[in-house]
Amino acid sequence: MFNFVIWCSILIISIILYFTNNTVRYYAKYGLYLLFLTIISTATVLLVIFTCRSKSTKNNRLAIWSMKKLKYLYGWEFDIHGREYLMNDEASVVLVNHQSGLDLFGLMELWNWEYHCTVVGKRSLMYLGVFGLATYLCDTVFLDRYDHARAVQQMNAIVDNIHSKKLKVFVFPEGTRNHEGSMLPFKKGAFHIAVQSQVPIIPVVFSSYKSIYSKENKKFQSGKITITCLPPVPTAGLTKEDIPNLLDSIRNSMVETYNRTSSTKDKTD
Repeated sequence: MFNFVIWCSILIISIILYFTNNTVRYYAKYGLYLLFLTIISTATVLLVIFTCRSKSTKNNRLAIWSMKKLKYLYGWEFDIHGREYLMNDEASVVLVNHQSGLDLFGLMELWNWEYHCTVVGKRSLMYLGVFGLATYLCDTVFLDRYDHARAVQQMNAIVDNIHSKKLKVFVFPEGTRNHEGSMLPFKKGAFHIAVQSQVPIIPVVFSSYKSIYSKENKKFQSGKITITCLPPVPTAGLTKEDIPNLLDSIRNSMVETYNRTSSTKDKTD
């Protein structure tokens, strides 16, 4: 009886803290998000093993379906413009601004398992237990950011596969998460891949999360995010000498779109 009272008291206190304390609510929601990723990853690995599937972007279908359902638990809505630019089986490099690990919600809104969508991630993700194994089986592209020579080899492998597999390679050109608003300087890797492959670049812009999510302020609430897919930018005929101008032009268009689609208070020059 005493233990029952103790556990009931802990439960009541936890519920009160969840609804009255932003920090508690933030960690509870993010912790639940990580738990769901682990469950989805485990289910994906088991599904691949039991069906004897090979490593393939087609193995993303469970993650796509699950994340589209999970967003309702968090009250996140996505207003997507220009989705038609991604709804084909043509190879391309897709650039996306990177704000949080929660970007996965938006990516799964954009991905269609009928097309070969994959994402470029840091190699260390491979070693995150069952999540790393699941991403590997879903044909995620891993780059070693600390070994330049190896990273170049890995990018060359993407170039070799992008046409044969008709890959839509999603890349975060900032190279890391940006919690400060606007966008960090872009790295050139994605542009080299696109130019070497002679495939179009499709810029995709997520509006600011700040009004509904902030790691610094421990905010995590429901709300709407605008995702804007801009028209493809052709790279046919371009060479590596064209990359600096191409990078500046695309980054400028993405920053302008970010500022236009984000809440006024979230904009950053």
